[in-house]
Amino acid sequence: MMVNTTYEHMVMDAQAACSADKNLLGGKAYNLAWLTRNQYQVPAWIVLTTTSFEQQLAYCQLTDQVRALDQLSPTEQREQCALIRQKLAASNLAPNLASKLKHYLAELPKGRLAVRSSAADEDSTTLSFAGQLDSFICLEDYPDIAKAVINVMVSGFGERAVRYRQQHQRSLSQTTLAVIVQTMVEGEYSGVFFTAHPINGSRKQGLISACHGLAEGVVAGTADCDEFTVDLFSEEIKPQIHQKQFQIVYAQTIGQGTERTSVPEVLQEKPCLSPQQIQLIKQQGFQVAQQLGRPQDLEWTIVHDQLYWLQTRPITSLPAPEQPIGKRQVWDNSNIQESYCGITLPLTFTFALRAYQTVYQQTFQLLGVSKSKLQALQPALSNMLGLIQGRVYYNINHWYAALQILPGFKTNKADMERMMGLQDPVDFIESQPDNWRQRLTRLPDSLHALSRLCWGFMTMDKRVRDFESHFKSTYQQVNRALLHTQPIAELMAQAEWLQRQLLDNWQAPIINDFMVMMTNGRLHRQLQALGIDNAEALQNNLLAGETLASTEPTKHLMKLCDYIRNKPGLARLLTGLANDEVMPAIQYCYPEFYKRCQDYIEAFGDRCMGELKLESTTLRQDPHFLVALLKNYTANPNLNLSTLGKTERNLRTQAESTLRQQLMLQPLGKYRWRYHRIWKLLNLWRKAVKNRESMRLARTRAIGLIRDIYREIGQQLAFYGVIAEPEDIFYLTVTELEQYMQGTTVQTQWQSLVTTRKAEYSEYQQQDLPHHFQTVGPVYLHNEFKAKTLSSFDKAVPHGANASSENQQLKGIGCYPGVVTAPIKKIFSPNDDLDLQGHILCTVRTDPGWAPLFPTAAGILVERGSTLSHSAVVARELGIPAIVNIPGLTQQLETGQWVTMDGTTGHIQLQQSPLTTKQIHAELNTQSEDADQKTNKAKAVLEETSV
Repeated sequence: MMVNTTYEHMVMDAQAACSADKNLLGGKAYNLAWLTRNQYQVPAWIVLTTTSFEQQLAYCQLTDQVRALDQLSPTEQREQCALIRQKLAASNLAPNLASKLKHYLAELPKGRLAVRSSAADEDSTTLSFAGQLDSFICLEDYPDIAKAVINVMVSGFGERAVRYRQQHQRSLSQTTLAVIVQTMVEGEYSGVFFTAHPINGSRKQGLISACHGLAEGVVAGTADCDEFTVDLFSEEIKPQIHQKQFQIVYAQTIGQGTERTSVPEVLQEKPCLSPQQIQLIKQQGFQVAQQLGRPQDLEWTIVHDQLYWLQTRPITSLPAPEQPIGKRQVWDNSNIQESYCGITLPLTFTFALRAYQTVYQQTFQLLGVSKSKLQALQPALSNMLGLIQGRVYYNINHWYAALQILPGFKTNKADMERMMGLQDPVDFIESQPDNWRQRLTRLPDSLHALSRLCWGFMTMDKRVRDFESHFKSTYQQVNRALLHTQPIAELMAQAEWLQRQLLDNWQAPIINDFMVMMTNGRLHRQLQALGIDNAEALQNNLLAGETLASTEPTKHLMKLCDYIRNKPGLARLLTGLANDEVMPAIQYCYPEFYKRCQDYIEAFGDRCMGELKLESTTLRQDPHFLVALLKNYTANPNLNLSTLGKTERNLRTQAESTLRQQLMLQPLGKYRWRYHRIWKLLNLWRKAVKNRESMRLARTRAIGLIRDIYREIGQQLAFYGVIAEPEDIFYLTVTELEQYMQGTTVQTQWQSLVTTRKAEYSEYQQQDLPHHFQTVGPVYLHNEFKAKTLSSFDKAVPHGANASSENQQLKGIGCYPGVVTAPIKKIFSPNDDLDLQGHILCTVRTDPGWAPLFPTAAGILVERGSTLSHSAVVARELGIPAIVNIPGLTQQLETGQWVTMDGTTGHIQLQQSPLTTKQIHAELNTQSEDADQKTNKAKAVLEETSV
């Protein structure tokens, strides 16, 4: 801290202060000078500048002690500040400072004075120091004023101020302040005016707090106040009038300071301020805020209808607005969390965001949407997804905006909500206006889009064949084994080439998705029109028996298990070793079977939990998941290809029979028409769902290629020290990688950036978000991401409850019939215990990579999803009772709890465990087999196998 040895600027009057620097005046005096300079009515004042403070420290020989404060620990700082306070408080004003003060006091009007602090960083845009420093009012004699000046300086090192600085990481060695001496205006009414509302957070309203007497009553909270909410842009006033029993006034009996007295009874129930006074305070105070360009906290007083401003400072904090202003947006991830489960890292999200824009833009071009309309749609197409606390959500507003391009918006909207599993349809997004002139204007475009869409449906078989042929040709041009030989520039170019080749030719999957959506919705309405009870369950059963690509990995696994069962030594090796030991042992002892496992990984190695996330670990990187599945399958002798799907085919036959019987009840004139229409629709729907699963497998393999390319880029960036480890690449964005190549990135030191993002996403892991919520205005500001209701619960079940009451149950959407009573097992990742024998699988969401787990489960409960989600479709093909769309499921149930699930009605009933306490302890003891025994067992298996 530099000591100014000149005395020129130790004390200033208001006129001189108007052109002085803030570092000399401190925050409060600088703002007071601004009010004075801009012709606002301010009581006469002078200021002892920060130079005075430095001179006083030097006079007390405290300069060096203050300079050394930052070198001490927090505890030592507080102890040293106490010694500084003690020495400073015992001093008199430095003679030269006292002389200056007396001179300037003589120029102030006669009367009582106030002495206030003005620290260098007080009343700043970030720190207010409110209540941290001392003030003294109603002083008359010089000795009292001089002592007050000393005490204000002492408060700069007070316990409150020191802790405040430590909490805000401000230097203590730079502590410096000025002191204001101001003429007291003993107001009849006083108070504060916030030009932004401190309670409801509105920046379009202000709040005036007013009391009788001095403003000290409002600031210190010792007087009763009226409050007036004022609209800044109208004359509207919302008063809250309170009984005002007490006020703070000059202490006449003592002749110094203030005292608390009673307000005259006749005034206690009346408003402090008239409407004219309120408008005057609002107009002048709001003008101050406008001139300074930010909301202000102003202190005022009124004497004989004259308004005086005592201080102004920026408002440093406001609550979230009670009524936020901005666009209302709806977010839902009931469907997309199947693809991007849990936390999704930046590289994956930015890749997906770009992919959605590219694919849907092509689709609308294919449908003949004009360039002008497509241009108007760009804000929606480029933001169809959102990333909220690390979770991917659909921006439903933008999906609806895109959907309105197609004819029949209301019907398509309902069909999309049904396919996506939206539990809370969005009612504030309406169809385009229904005026006949507008409909007529839109008719040519609608008919053109409809004809293109119908043509797309009619040519779907050829489109699917062309898509699969093009995909196979592109896929075969990338050699994974040679990626490590390519430098980063080639890898980036190859990733871009893959995206162009695949994403730019993705119309077939999107057109087919429209076909799934529309045929699903139309079939549902047709079944309802027939008066069929539980039409949704019947429709689910009608889909049973389809051979889908999503179950192909399961069938191949069963073939591998058949091979294992015919090799006793291989079976013993599989069950006797830990998962991470199995593959090396198989490679050495059973090379033929190892080759079959590698063929499986080549075909389905990219199909894993979270298979569309670039950061997911697949079987290519870690085959442990495959080993766990093989163990589970071989442990169940009844699980084989011959029994797979038999139950489901029977269910499909029964459902078709029920549909025929219901059609027979129709009048003869309608029978044939409805029969052919429904059966044609049913076949189209089945084919569309089958095509969807087939093309999604292609999507999974494409993402697998791109994943491996980015992993290799990460390897090389880590090799050259750009990032700390290869996996750090997933915390970067696609754009950042491209800008790094092009020389347009704004940050090249990525390790600190990745560290920050890792910490942020780690926090997100500990949080849970609802599947559906709304935001208003800036998405990440003042929005809590909370659901309104859990409408799918009949009644919330207490944690750990074993109730059997009919009312205490959960309810979702039944996807495959069957009643199962068994304990549940919650599984969220490949690292969890995957042994599902005799258990009901319970999880938040699934994707196709979960399919191999299903055959060993007694039943399936999924928190998210719809009747067309992967978990529902695969469960139907495998014939496993399943329920989806059960919000809060994993929070209400715990592993080991027994439930009865009904796959037809969607009800889940909690049951009391049939196991006795003794049986439970025995089972736990069996599961906790000693680690040494396991190791010895593994060694014995290897020795036996090698023999």
